[in-house]
Amino acid sequence: MRILLAVLPLLFAPPSPAGGGEPSAKVDESYDQARARADVELILSDRGRAYLDARARLEANPVLAAEAVMARLEAVPAPGPDQRNRLLNVLAALGQPEHVAMFADQLRIALIQGRPVDLWLELLRRQGAAAAPALLELVGDRELSNQARGDLLELLVELTARDQLGALLASVGRGAEALQDRLRRAVISRAHRNSRDAETIAASLDTALDADPGDERRTAQLLILRAACCQVDEGFVDRLRATVADDAQPFQVRVAAIDGLRRLELGGEELAELARRQAPAAGGGSQSAEILLALALDALPRGEAEALASELALVEADAPRLAELGYRYAKLGPALGWLEGSQDHAWPQVRRAALARVAEAERGCDKLVVRKLSSIAGPISRGGDEDARVGRSAVAAMGRCGGPLAFKQLRELLEDTAVAFARRAEAARQLVVYDPAGPNYVAELLLDGRYPDLARDLASSLRRTPEPTPTVRTALCLASRGNPMVASTAYDSFAALYPGERCED
Repeated sequence: MRILLAVLPLLFAPPSPAGGGEPSAKVDESYDQARARADVELILSDRGRAYLDARARLEANPVLAAEAVMARLEAVPAPGPDQRNRLLNVLAALGQPEHVAMFADQLRIALIQGRPVDLWLELLRRQGAAAAPALLELVGDRELSNQARGDLLELLVELTARDQLGALLASVGRGAEALQDRLRRAVISRAHRNSRDAETIAASLDTALDADPGDERRTAQLLILRAACCQVDEGFVDRLRATVADDAQPFQVRVAAIDGLRRLELGGEELAELARRQAPAAGGGSQSAEILLALALDALPRGEAEALASELALVEADAPRLAELGYRYAKLGPALGWLEGSQDHAWPQVRRAALARVAEAERGCDKLVVRKLSSIAGPISRGGDEDARVGRSAVAAMGRCGGPLAFKQLRELLEDTAVAFARRAEAARQLVVYDPAGPNYVAELLLDGRYPDLARDLASSLRRTPEPTPTVRTALCLASRGNPMVASTAYDSFAALYPGERCED
């Protein structure tokens, strides 16, 4: 790393001498191989004005300089690590494409041996498009890890010349999935940085979609990338809509088309019609139909999804995924009516989806709903839900309900040691966020040390205090100097609530 920090300033900008002025680099016809080799030795031993003058002469005579640097790299005794990096830095500055292979070889060795690679990556980046062939070979090297190949792939996308982007995009949808993710992100990033690149990428993807319809995986990946990377036109939108509407299209391709319409916030009519067509098969147990219906609902605007979920009576479906969608989207009546039935469902994700709808529109729940929620969140031995996530969801719903009864029930849950630990911690968070007296109540529990097993969660929950109070400050300060298991959490909460302050202030 010390070597890298010493070399990188030279990579990005020519240094200027301490006394001011720039080194001179006059063309000297008498400059020969002997003088070039002397200058190479000079840059290895000097760091002052003589170094700058020698560097300037070498850069003014790139052919001779390259020969001299190469000779010194291959000489015996070999240059040390610092000297070697200086020499390679000169090669990079000379801009000779024939040295790209050397940089790539050194990068590969460093990757395999687990040595730092930043210098080699930067040397290749400085070569621009000339480095693309070498990078492409490294990306295909299976001796390198997928992480390393992904990093190289991102650099390859960055450096590939615009007129070569089409050839690079031929690999979309082919090869390791981990590398496909990196390729998509890199292409999207490049398209967003440059509108002309985006036009080239879009045209290449459209051509690929027209030319290669038989490969389902590739077609799906091309659709996803096209929707995400570039400005869409009417032709591409029509393609997505037609794909969604065509029941003969492969499942994977239709999923990609739905995703594209979701990203673009288009195609509501086609998505709703798709959901209606899939509903009978989904109700009959077809998993692919369930997934298509679910994706279509997720892609619709909230109001349209609500109307469609109600129309299809998904709340009443036997299939867990469909019932979950129903509780997530359908228009629901008075809470107690549907809450009771929802909690009888065998699947936890359905029960959680229903609990998430409690008090979603406005604060306030009647006492029967609050008591039902308290029962769900309570001790399993006394009828509480056995699923931990359902229990926490019920606690969170009580916080959204608000009001004296809900806050009273939350305090009782927090103080009941028969209640599961995670539910008590959630009760503390809900009290801090929703109950005006909650922060002081939780802070006092932290101060008196009554529940040491909850102390860390109490300190963490206080970080969410809407309006810090002296009691909250005192509790966090004392806890930050107490039990080491709690202290760091208390300090983090204090720092978040009182930025720039200290407990001693």
